[in-house]
Amino acid sequence: MNALTLSTQSQPIPNSYWATPYLCASEYPYCPDHPIPQLDKLLKAGIRTFVDLTEEGELLPYDHLLRSRARVVGIPDDEVITYHRFAIRDRCIPPKESPIMKEIMSVLEECELAQTKAVVHCRGGIGRTGTVIGCWFVQSGRVHNGDGALQAIKTLWKRVAKCKRYPHSPETGPQCDFVRHFADILITSILSHVVVI
Repeated sequence: MNALTLSTQSQPIPNSYWATPYLCASEYPYCPDHPIPQLDKLLKAGIRTFVDLTEEGELLPYDHLLRSRARVVGIPDDEVITYHRFAIRDRCIPPKESPIMKEIMSVLEECELAQTKAVVHCRGGIGRTGTVIGCWFVQSGRVHNGDGALQAIKTLWKRVAKCKRYPHSPETGPQCDFVRHFADILITSILSHVVVI
């Protein structure tokens, strides 16, 4: 079991926080109008895996820019940078029958085992992102239950620039309930694959 130690790493971008030493939570990292692209800041912070929770067409895509932005900040071409889209509707949770959260947890586990940094983001970095971070805290054993995960996120969220306008992450009751009951969802998922002989 990994104990949850709240990271004191500096934020790569203002509306972000380090959930663990290898996992950053942030708002959408691409806006063509930014003078210094947010992608550059995340790449400079060591992030090599991007987990995008937005839906196709929700915002301008950036995955095709990652390699060129990496070159701009001096990352060698042979260094692996990955992008994953796991679309979850804004202010919603994944459907119960969907394997999406299991797939997200698998990517985050791979990153942690490899000790490579990842960023999880949605549009604002609040609801969908907070839900995934809470589930990761439960899945990785950093907290004892979903309520512990929500309390940890509450503490981390206070460091984010937009917390005054959006005081809660996750954002909705169903998102908080999803985190609260994620341990039960995990157990149900495991038991559904057990074959009794």
